[in-house]
Amino acid sequence: MKKKVLPLAVGAATAVTMSAAHAAMYINDKGMGETLIFPFYSAESGNNTAIHVVNTTAGTKAVKVRIMEAENSQEVLDFNLYMSPADHFSFGIVAEGDGAKIITSDNSCTVPAIPADGQPFVSFKYDGTIGDGDSSEGDDDGVGAFDNTGIERTRVGYVEVIEMGQLDPDAAPVLDTAEEGAINAAAAITHGADGVPADCGLLVTGWSLIDDVEGGWYAQATDDTTQATAEFLTNWDGGGLYGYARVLNVAEGSAF
Repeated sequence: MKKKVLPLAVGAATAVTMSAAHAAMYINDKGMGETLIFPFYSAESGNNTAIHVVNTTAGTKAVKVRIMEAENSQEVLDFNLYMSPADHFSFGIVAEGDGAKIITSDNSCTVPAIPADGQPFVSFKYDGTIGDGDSSEGDDDGVGAFDNTGIERTRVGYVEVIEMGQLDPDAAPVLDTAEEGAINAAAAITHGADGVPADCGLLVTGWSLIDDVEGGWYAQATDDTTQATAEFLTNWDGGGLYGYARVLNVAEGSAF
């Protein structure tokens, strides 16, 4: 798909209902669903974009956030977002050098964790290849090379938010291997009285390969399976995600 931006007419949310017999997709006129499409972000010409994602339900959700550049719908960043019941996650897209980056001071759990100074967008999906070589230096034949000359394309695009599943709040701990006091993934992402989740690092480790030791979800996803399912509800009723965004330009005093 080669479009400058997704048409505004796609709407704010797509709700998906699936059963063994049929699957139906429709635009939810309430702006809620399992999939949200933010059709435009901008970090060029002094613009910043603020995006908010809300879990309006009592479920504990695993959500994929994908940021796509506008010229040819190439992904410039993606991460998993884990939302506790009634959670609200907010982030900004701002200029970074010749490109853009995501920034957030939100405490909701993400995998990978987003650095305090933000995560720059990348252009290797359309600019070069990352092979067996050192991606920071590259080599003569281009294998492992990282060509960042088109990073300015990341300053304009759109955002997809896709619900992947729901964590089981009653699941026995699988990711947490502590002998005492182990908690499950749903408890790990739940905010305490201080507004901070119990242990976001547990989910990061679950998706990591550290010193040749595979995390629980990493091992499942690489063991000839299509997804990591430990501690997830096998039967779940998705939906209830809501979102809104604004493009701001402080120098011009404008917002839309």
